[in-house]
Amino acid sequence: MGSFEAAGRKLGSVQSGVSRHVRELEGQFPKPLFDRGSRSARLTVDGLEVLAQARTILQQRDALLSQYASEKILRRSLRLGVTELAALTWLPGFIEALRSTYPLVNVELEVGGVAADLYEKLRLAQLDLAIVPDTPRWADMLRFPLANVRNGWFCSPTFSLKRRRLSVSELGQFTLLSQSGDSAAGHVMSKWLERHGVQPRSILTCNNFAALGGMASAGLGVACLPNAISDELVTLGMLREVHVGPVMPPVRYVAVARQDALTPFHRKVITLARATCNYGTRYQDVGAREPLVNEAK
Repeated sequence: MGSFEAAGRKLGSVQSGVSRHVRELEGQFPKPLFDRGSRSARLTVDGLEVLAQARTILQQRDALLSQYASEKILRRSLRLGVTELAALTWLPGFIEALRSTYPLVNVELEVGGVAADLYEKLRLAQLDLAIVPDTPRWADMLRFPLANVRNGWFCSPTFSLKRRRLSVSELGQFTLLSQSGDSAAGHVMSKWLERHGVQPRSILTCNNFAALGGMASAGLGVACLPNAISDELVTLGMLREVHVGPVMPPVRYVAVARQDALTPFHRKVITLARATCNYGTRYQDVGAREPLVNEAK
């Protein structure tokens, strides 16, 4: 967790209690496991070796339980990271399916602003799985395809736009509202514009889709939004769609895991995610209408 204090919060304990446990652990080794010379304790070379072997032991235990223990009595935690769009769409249905399959599994959920934040926590072993948009930067991770999500362009009905069909170059003449380049949606958009030789007049960025919808409704520009965000605003007359050709490529969403930590349990969780993911319908609309976008493989 990066510090004794953070570990204490995670364990529901105080920092002094964590420090005592660590001292007792260190007492079983001939050399110190932590370097306390600076303001924050850091693992020594020996400490890193103990940590690596301890993780291996715990992973072997998880693999054994995942393979042979009954799903109904498997007791463990799942540290799961998702981005905003999953939380706004299919996350409740997924959690319901997960609890039905594994009633004793404790889900520790983290909703991140951009995928890069969740990826870093996964790399540091602070998460077991992350469900995020795919990027080539994660070549060192195992990636399992879930769904493709297309984003469209939307603006206020009062926005100064005479036509609803534009070329990419015509779109670039307006202020664009998008997630930042650190996000997958922002990255796909910037590469799409670059491929067509378009330099937008200006881009306003925000890593919250709901906020981008509000900015577009306020007439601040043309927003790049998924259907789950835009549909209600279009129905309410707060947005209208702008058709741009050629269309922008979809964003591929994947489940990401570290190769050294993947167990049969995690594979079953990914299978549940693939069966329940639907990025085209808000969770409160499930069952009310057919999903608009779900290209799960």
